[in-house]
Amino acid sequence: MDIAFQDLLLFLVIVWGSAVVLGRFGVPTIMGELMVGVIIGPAVLGWVHPNEIIEFLAQMGIFFLMLHTGLETHPSEFFEAAKKSIGVAIVGAIVPFAVSFSIALFVADMTPRAATFVGLVFTATAVVVTLKILRDLGLGKGKMAQMIVASCVIDDLLTLVAFGMILGLIQGGPLDLANLAITTGKVVFFFGVSLAIGYYIYPRFKRFFQDRHGKGFTFIVVLGLAAGLFAEALGLHIILGAYLAGLFMDERVASEELMQKMEDRVYGIAYSFLGPIFFISLGFHITFDVFAGPEIWLILILTGAVAVGQIISAGIMARLAGLNKVESLGVGIGMCGRAEMAFILASLALTMEVIDNRVFSVLIFSAFLLNLITPIGLKLVANRLKAKKS
Repeated sequence: MDIAFQDLLLFLVIVWGSAVVLGRFGVPTIMGELMVGVIIGPAVLGWVHPNEIIEFLAQMGIFFLMLHTGLETHPSEFFEAAKKSIGVAIVGAIVPFAVSFSIALFVADMTPRAATFVGLVFTATAVVVTLKILRDLGLGKGKMAQMIVASCVIDDLLTLVAFGMILGLIQGGPLDLANLAITTGKVVFFFGVSLAIGYYIYPRFKRFFQDRHGKGFTFIVVLGLAAGLFAEALGLHIILGAYLAGLFMDERVASEELMQKMEDRVYGIAYSFLGPIFFISLGFHITFDVFAGPEIWLILILTGAVAVGQIISAGIMARLAGLNKVESLGVGIGMCGRAEMAFILASLALTMEVIDNRVFSVLIFSAFLLNLITPIGLKLVANRLKAKKS
């Protein structure tokens, strides 16, 4: 237990130091957190190694990041953005899948099953990573951020549906339409129940949350955990439940003063404590062994091709949806990140022996590089947007 507290102290010192140092230069703090994760992790210094406690805190970080995002978003804003984001999400999912699948199959000479998993890994987006970057840059609100969030959520759902559809192929059998139907049904059922609770059950608790002394924070955490566990029980991801639990907690349910109190508390946990632990822990998955062989070229090709394909495809669709050129570029760049769901799928492929350790390292390192491209690109977009306003 003492070691766990030592690791936690080290993490928080890094979080504070990154915020102070990088903040002076206007650089997203997530860049420092990702890089430090590599340095103090097994890849370089080996000061900290993955363990159950760090993994738990990292997962809670994901939970609170999505819960806070939901609290800050009004339901009508999200669903309006979702309508406009359908094209962005679908095209922004098909292109990265096709690009990475083709590279794995024809360039890396992988089996169709392995190439399919590679495609899925690079289809799953990293909404929590992108949200942190947008907030660091002061872009957490507005049409561009809403479209990125909605598109990322839709993309992750499409990835889950696609995974259900091709599970038979991955396991060496034929395409299983039954799996597709079951997975699609689970998604529809989850959102149907969530919408019903959000619109009809939440408002019934209104009388408890009409002043600052209402136990809104505890209530929203309970609902977030319940919704997240419900999502996981259906084979989805806890972040969907956390996001929707926060999404429907608005002025219909709680007073403006209590809403602000809840947002402040969840923000502090999400962005100053648990969230950064998640971002630092991402660096623990990196290994430099792949640089000893030809895999380095595969990493560069995959990273570059996925980034270009994602930016162009999502950017064009965002432009068609009504955003200006700079905002459309921001949407494309914002959807480049790959994190929690990509790591889950890559780990599953390794467990199922569809890929080996070296391919796994290629996928993780490529995802890590995409997470570095995202803050650099969004920083340039933020500068362009500020220049246009001035």
